Amino acid sequence: MAEDRFTEGIFLMHTDRFEEAVEFFKEIVEADPSDVGGWYKLAVAYLGAGRLDEGRASAERAFELRPDDPEILDLLGGISSLKNDDEGALEYFDRAIEAKPDDLRGWISKIMTLRNLDRVEEAKDAYRSGVKQAPALRDPEDWNDLAGAIFDRGDWQATIEFLDFLLELEPEEPSYKFNKLGPLSKLKRYDAVADLAEELVEAMPDFVPGWMVKGIALIGLERYEEAVEAFDRAILLDPTGNEAREMRERTLEYLKEAKRG
Repeated sequence: MAEDRFTEGIFLMHTDRFEEAVEFFKEIVEADPSDVGGWYKLAVAYLGAGRLDEGRASAERAFELRPDDPEILDLLGGISSLKNDDEGALEYFDRAIEAKPDDLRGWISKIMTLRNLDRVEEAKDAYRSGVKQAPALRDPEDWNDLAGAIFDRGDWQATIEFLDFLLELEPEEPSYKFNKLGPLSKLKRYDAVADLAEELVEAMPDFVPGWMVKGIALIGLERYEEAVEAFDRAILLDPTGNEAREMRERTLEYLKEAKRG
């Protein structure tokens, strides 16, 4: 729905000047109340300004003008979720998918909403159905972004549970395994970190970050000799890397202290 006439308003939103964006898009829809794109952008601007009810009203005006538009349906679903109406949100996401079977946003939103409702098996079924209609749903980038958002909230256990959900669906996806190492480390579950890092480097022997994480986890477990071996492998793979050398030297000091005991 982005058009040249919206450029200024989009710029205002991208620079977090949402109240100014609201005024910009209000002028557009006041000049032409049949402008679907104007109502849609006004709704987004209202949401950015934290004016949820006004955002919903604007999205509903866009919906009245174009009831089968998947972008509008997805937006209304997202607003319903923000208003804690997950059942209502699901209805919108289903309608968006019906209108556009490869609607990636609709599928992702539906799956996440089902998880929020603790309907995990239905969420898995939705994923399996979705990848048939929208193969891009299998791309890990969006899912890792969602996992990152949970992690950034400081909810380590929820991040692990979300990545475990993804790994049940895509058990060989290395990025899900790697991103699980962070929250496991935050919870000081070093045995699980070491095991998962070992699994990663077995599958990808040249993966330097895997060796580094393994070494750090082994330090946490006070398995210093094994940690040195992990850092040695990282140095062998990346001779210019300073971090592995520094960690190796530090670990050797820990090992000396442990032997003096």
